[in-house]
This record gives sequence, structure tokens and C-alpha cells, in this order.
Amino acid sequence: MGLKSWPRIDDVSLVELVEAGLPISTAATIARNLDPTGAYLEVYDLIPKASYYRRKKLKKPLTKDQSEMIYALSKVFSEAIRHYHNDRESASLFLSRKHPLLGGRSPLNVARESTAGADLVMDLLTRAEAGVAV
Repeated sequence: MGLKSWPRIDDVSLVELVEAGLPISTAATIARNLDPTGAYLEVYDLIPKASYYRRKKLKKPLTKDQSEMIYALSKVFSEAIRHYHNDRESASLFLSRKHPLLGGRSPLNVARESTAGADLVMDLLTRAEAGVAV
């Protein structure tokens, strides 16, 4: 997530950090991790452009809602990478392609919309790992 203190953050501290607002740089880090080439995702797809630049200029953290969305996306991406045996390219490809069990939407778009969407994508990955048809 691009946090310097990441190795030292426990679960409670992470909750507090998300509630207080993740650093604005986390949004760019997550966007780069999800799509290193920038082919289908930019930081502005995660945080509105005006809000991103305003918060960056004022050196303010993300809002709680933005932080929760970024955290949910990072969990989805981490699970996709694990599912694809650390192959980031395959994980990114899975996240960007339309999926029939998601109403023809891409897992990334579903996960971006809400934490419920992120949970749905996580469930899809869990079912795939268990061998349930997806």
C-alpha cells in the first residue's frame, strides 16, 4: 500500500489508519500495482481528479470513504495475486476482463464501486480456488 511503516502496522493500527485517512500517495501506489502500464487504470479512476490534486496540494490524507475503497481494492488485488501464484500480470488481466458472474462487468469495476463489490470479487476468487465453477 506504499506505507513506510507497513511492516510494523498491526490490525488495530491499520483500522485506525483507514479511519483517519490513508496518505494520498497510497492511491497512486495502488493504481500502479493494479495496472503498472496504465493501460486500463489511472489514479483518477480511484479518486476523482480534482479531489486527488486538492488533497495532494493541501497535504491532506484521503477521506475515510476513499481510504476504505483503496483498502478493499488492495485486498482484492492481493487475493488475485495469491490466486495466480504471484503472477501480477495474470492477476491484473483477471481483474480487468469482463466476467459473466459479475453481470459482464470486470472484477476491478465491481470492486471499485463498494466494499460489497469487493467482497463479491473476493468470493469469486475463493470459489475458483475451491474448484467451484466460475
